[in-house]
Amino acid sequence: MTETMPSAEDAGSEERPDDHPTLDQLQGATAGFVTRLLAYLLDALILTGIIAIGSWAMLQVDALFEDMGANLRISVSTAWGLLTPVIISAYYVIFWALTGKTIGKAFLGVKVVRTDGRPPKIGQSLLRLVGYALSTLAFFAGYLWIIIDDNRKGWHDHIARTWVVYDWEKRRKGEIYRAMTEDG
Repeated sequence: MTETMPSAEDAGSEERPDDHPTLDQLQGATAGFVTRLLAYLLDALILTGIIAIGSWAMLQVDALFEDMGANLRISVSTAWGLLTPVIISAYYVIFWALTGKTIGKAFLGVKVVRTDGRPPKIGQSLLRLVGYALSTLAFFAGYLWIIIDDNRKGWHDHIARTWVVYDWEKRRKGEIYRAMTEDG
């Protein structure tokens, strides 16, 4: 059975299930594959920068300890290797739970919402992250599912019961365009 997003006209219907958002609640239509992919790539670029800076810092710490005669190379590398997935996970979960938007999603004018139109709770954000992992492990099939799903939902959206929608309010104000075209 395909999950559908009711239109604004259906919002007053007594028979409408509470877990289905209306277009009014979501402030816009569900975001498509390309927009979501671009937001994901922007987030990946940001995370790559964070990880690169952290890796450089770890190398400096390692060099400092080596100069002091301590050989902590394995410990520092192991610590950073364990910390990296935590940083990546925290980036997504915290942004989703607080605002419904990562930096990439905010830049492209989309947001993650629950069925009532609000940002996902922390548990839903963690479930989305699990969905991301499953989608990746399945050779990205969970992300590609967005292309064929009637509601443009990936596996992570179905697992966490979330939607990714255009943030019409931000787009109407032209904030994205102004940010891209402003000088200095």
